[in-house]
Amino acid sequence: MTRILPVSGPEDPAIAEAAGLLRAGGLVAFPTETVYGLGADGLNPKAVARIYAAKGRPATNPVILHVADAASAQALVSRWSPEAQMLAERFWPGPLTLVLPASDTVPSIVRAGGPSVALRCPAHPVALALIRATGRPLAAPSANRSQHLSPTLAQHVASSLGEAVDLILDGGPTEAGLESTILDLSSGRPCVLRPGPIPPADLEVLVGPVDLWTGAVQAGDRQAAPGMAERHYAPRARLQLVAPGSGLRETLGETSGSVAYVALGTLPPLPPGVRGILLPLDADMVGARLYALLHELDDAGCERIFMERPPEDEAWLAVRDRLRRASAKERP
Repeated sequence: MTRILPVSGPEDPAIAEAAGLLRAGGLVAFPTETVYGLGADGLNPKAVARIYAAKGRPATNPVILHVADAASAQALVSRWSPEAQMLAERFWPGPLTLVLPASDTVPSIVRAGGPSVALRCPAHPVALALIRATGRPLAAPSANRSQHLSPTLAQHVASSLGEAVDLILDGGPTEAGLESTILDLSSGRPCVLRPGPIPPADLEVLVGPVDLWTGAVQAGDRQAAPGMAERHYAPRARLQLVAPGSGLRETLGETSGSVAYVALGTLPPLPPGVRGILLPLDADMVGARLYALLHELDDAGCERIFMERPPEDEAWLAVRDRLRRASAKERP
């Protein structure tokens, strides 16, 4: 079985052990403030290849390099723009990933063969301590099988990846619960490729108008950054989004097996046998809870999940994005 080591903080001896494994080409899962990451030496192509193999990740999907500070990031890009500097000073450490033109230092496998690299400085003290102890940027996508639910607990990592990971550092539940905001600064006007905890309005204060990419990259096509696939973040149960209170008895009455209904703000009357779950009408709280709840429903053997569509305002942008991709139908 993969070892899970509790880690109490940046001075914990487990960090030195984990750093040694990473320098030797191993895989270590560790907590960030968003979700758990599956870490490898980001400058070692063979180690990064182990990430792709463990996750079943398409070679067309690049991975984020996690760095200790802005100075470390500058060594990995061919152009560090004034906008990147302003954003790093304001939001790093934190849940913001910047896509910039890559330097020759960054292995092709990290970039999925493209010209840019995604960089982030995480705010979690364990993650930062691990990067510093390793002395290398860490390639670290979410520590789960590709397209499946991201992990917010060490146990989620173990259940998804098992013995493919050499060590899991258990820092308890993650705080934000959703992956970082990804902002593309590699060409033209800044563009949010993946919404996350930092909303576009906060970015626009520093860099002016920001575009929002809302498409979906089809299977086999290269992604500029993680999280752009049509189907992603999906539970094993079939997830369907519904308008609040619209024809529930007709819709739910036709289902069979274990069924859950997730409401926002108010739980409506439900047919017998349907498990009702009430979440607050608060985007940050739902974002922090979403993956953990879907993991719980999967573990309970739930087969169908109906969830109310979130509101359309910007506060819910990241939650809407994750639910849209999680509920997309699998391609045959």
